[in-house]
Amino acid sequence: MLAVVGAIAAGCGGGQRTTLPAGEQAIGKIAFVGARSVDVDELEAGLGVVRARDKGQPFARYLVALDRRRIVGFYVRHGFFSAAVETEIVENAGGADVTFKITEGPRATLVGIDIIGLPPEAPVKADALRAEIRLVDGAPFDYAAFDEAKPALTAALTAAGFAHASVEGTVLADKDRNQAVIRLVVDPGPRSRFGEVTVVAEGVDPALLAAARARLAIKRGEPYSPAAITSSRNDLYDLGRFSLVRIEPDLTTRAEIVPVTVKLGEGPRHELRLGGGLGFSSISYEVRGRFVYNVRGWPWSLTNSRFELRPAVVHLRKPDETDPRLDAIVGLERLDLFRPRLNGSLEAAFSYVALEAYTLYGPRVSASLRSPLYHRIVSGSIGWQLSYLRFRDLHPAIDDALADRLGLIGAERVGAFSQSVLADLRNNPLAPTRGAYAELRVEEGSVAAGGELTYLRLVPELRGYLTLSPFTFAARAGGGVILGDVAATQRFFAGGASSQRGFNERRLAPHAQIVGGGGKENSAPYGGAAMFQTGIELRTHIASFGDEAELGAVAFLDGADVTDRAEDLHVLDLHWAAGGGIRFKYVVPFRFDIGYRLNRTGMTEPDPATTTWDRMAFHVSAGEAF
Repeated sequence: MLAVVGAIAAGCGGGQRTTLPAGEQAIGKIAFVGARSVDVDELEAGLGVVRARDKGQPFARYLVALDRRRIVGFYVRHGFFSAAVETEIVENAGGADVTFKITEGPRATLVGIDIIGLPPEAPVKADALRAEIRLVDGAPFDYAAFDEAKPALTAALTAAGFAHASVEGTVLADKDRNQAVIRLVVDPGPRSRFGEVTVVAEGVDPALLAAARARLAIKRGEPYSPAAITSSRNDLYDLGRFSLVRIEPDLTTRAEIVPVTVKLGEGPRHELRLGGGLGFSSISYEVRGRFVYNVRGWPWSLTNSRFELRPAVVHLRKPDETDPRLDAIVGLERLDLFRPRLNGSLEAAFSYVALEAYTLYGPRVSASLRSPLYHRIVSGSIGWQLSYLRFRDLHPAIDDALADRLGLIGAERVGAFSQSVLADLRNNPLAPTRGAYAELRVEEGSVAAGGELTYLRLVPELRGYLTLSPFTFAARAGGGVILGDVAATQRFFAGGASSQRGFNERRLAPHAQIVGGGGKENSAPYGGAAMFQTGIELRTHIASFGDEAELGAVAFLDGADVTDRAEDLHVLDLHWAAGGGIRFKYVVPFRFDIGYRLNRTGMTEPDPATTTWDRMAFHVSAGEAF
């Protein structure tokens, strides 16, 4: 079947057509006969006569002769050691038609892999090197699998401290028996140690240079380790102060001691970032702006200062009204506070935010300490925050009794201590395809923190990712609960592009409801004291555009609920929605999702649905849902 499809595709294909000089002949049809075991499109892509035809170049017999050898080589790399190719050229008025007649012969099997030269005392065993080659003994031989494994073989030895290791591989082909043996000749060289570490950083402040040295996992006298080099490079970039980080081990000789040179270039101290975005859903439109001005190394060497302004305008379709939002933030971050990698921050902010149920405004201050706890995998933070917020423009559905219960009368002063710990095992935080992520955030509101309310707020979350080509499975579960006093600004909401996608942003929550003019229900979500949400996604790749852009699709099932009291939350009776979406990835994924609510759409539920359109919500956003 492949041969037939390939022949038709080649014969019908046509590239650029140009007028040839007198006496020159065009290239006509290109066909393949006997290509039963390989992808004809892949075979055709490497041929010179095909490229010449597509460029409108004249026919040349030497291209056919070269391509015959190319086809034989293609088959040999795929294990067909006895493959033979003959060519037939038919010249006619339409051009020179070329047919490649292929005799594939039997495909060789892999008998085994011989590994020579690996010292018995080496920490890397022969079985570990053998496992890097994804070919099973007795399976059909394919040179590509062997060729792709070569870098991994050297990397496995280098990771064990053999800085000068090399691996040479050959394939011993037995055409008579249709068998192949892979022979690996290992030259590990001496097991190496790091030598002197020299840091080259002209014009860098001594305090910043000391912080950089503290992040080097490369220590003189310790075993050579590429992982230590990579970790050091990442930690130096994470400082946010260097635009150039080069770590260069001296491997020019086969010496046991490997000196290392670290070259650092400080980035610009002043940074201005301007940004914005548009958001829309079936109930609202939003225009967002962002202005950020960073000053690194001010007012002290290891201090970064930040001023940030986040204006936004939200237009609600029902009711027809436009509300402003504004966050103004001044922040100060101190690197290596008390000890390396312990960063402290202070922040003061003022907010004016118009929400569905009310408008809040007022100042808040916060302080925090954060540090890695285990390599780059586990990190933790502790903090304190105090806010003094007032409320205005309460929704008509919120009567005096509800406003008093929610704390919307007068001002709300909330002071709390917070702690968090997270473990990140994802391969890519922006678009993960494998790994796991877990986080627990705890917040204790108390008088000791300066507030008026006493409460305990717990927010756990767990995510997992698994790729079985061509699909990536993603799953999550998380939620939250507030025990004690429930502050209006600490309540939970669900729904939106990163939550339950059958609802629009924040619409899955307890509502205050009234019946407006014309008998239409009018409601405003005010949030709950308990939440649980879960979801699964099936992601797949559709097409690539160059090296950086790609198109994908996703199918999802989301479940969630938010209740006014913790005892009313039942994880077996969630709001469920199913749907799908499109992903366009360029640096980060941009996505369009449509969710359809499957249950709990009655008049007593949040955002009751009476029509099919009411059950649907669409979302446009950047980044994966989780």
